[in-house]
Amino acid sequence: MEKQLVTCSAIGTAEATGAVNLGPGTPVRPTTILVVGSTGTLGRQIVRRALDEGYDVRCLVRPRPAPADFLRDWGATVVNADLSKPETIPATMVGVHTVIDCATGRPEEPIKTVDWEGKVALIQCAKAMGIQKYVFYSIHNCDKHPEVPLMEIKYCTEKFLQDSGLNHVIIRLCGFMQGLIGQYAVPILEEKSVWGTDAPTRIAYMDTQDIARLTLVALRNEKCNGKLLTFAGPSSLDYSRGHNFVREACGAGCKCYYCPSFCLKIHSPVDSVF
Repeated sequence: MEKQLVTCSAIGTAEATGAVNLGPGTPVRPTTILVVGSTGTLGRQIVRRALDEGYDVRCLVRPRPAPADFLRDWGATVVNADLSKPETIPATMVGVHTVIDCATGRPEEPIKTVDWEGKVALIQCAKAMGIQKYVFYSIHNCDKHPEVPLMEIKYCTEKFLQDSGLNHVIIRLCGFMQGLIGQYAVPILEEKSVWGTDAPTRIAYMDTQDIARLTLVALRNEKCNGKLLTFAGPSSLDYSRGHNFVREACGAGCKCYYCPSFCLKIHSPVDSVF
């Protein structure tokens, strides 16, 4: 079975969304924003920060058994839609000035369903509905790693957004500091083993609260329109430094195992078959 590559083409999606630019309509307030992916690690921080700064925040949330009541408790408006069902999107954008796109697919979903096909539908709908600004979160150096499906999709989405004609800001991120909790802190506190590699890759982790704060600064700065920005932490950590940093913060030790990077390279072509 050959590996499927993502191509930066959205033929047929315009018909699905009815993407026809409606032109100027009733003016909307610049402080009215729609946050897509508002229940996620980054999205909820965007919502909280925007509310604190006086924005009128609308949150796009998939229909779910457990409603996102915490967003309403904070003062946001919750609307239901699903990026995999383009016909549900337009109503969520009525009266919205800016879309902030933090969404990503669930682990059990095909990667293209939300992160490519859903994003194409979202961007085309934003164009059709006359959205004034679109903020998209991508991954640092995504253009240099086409062999990684999510990074290839992010890069394709960047290009699609740039070609859409929408006023936009693209923000590339390195990694969330909160991700270290599940990766290192929880296993350490539960006295479980931690696995990593000897690869020299370093990540400049950043707190999602800082990302939210800088996002709203970029949103207000007209000089950022049409720009590709990179947000990164003040220092970068490899596996060993990241593990030691969390271990010292937790005040506990654990067993640490390293998987040689050459083993991963050997197994990668085999794993891609399944």
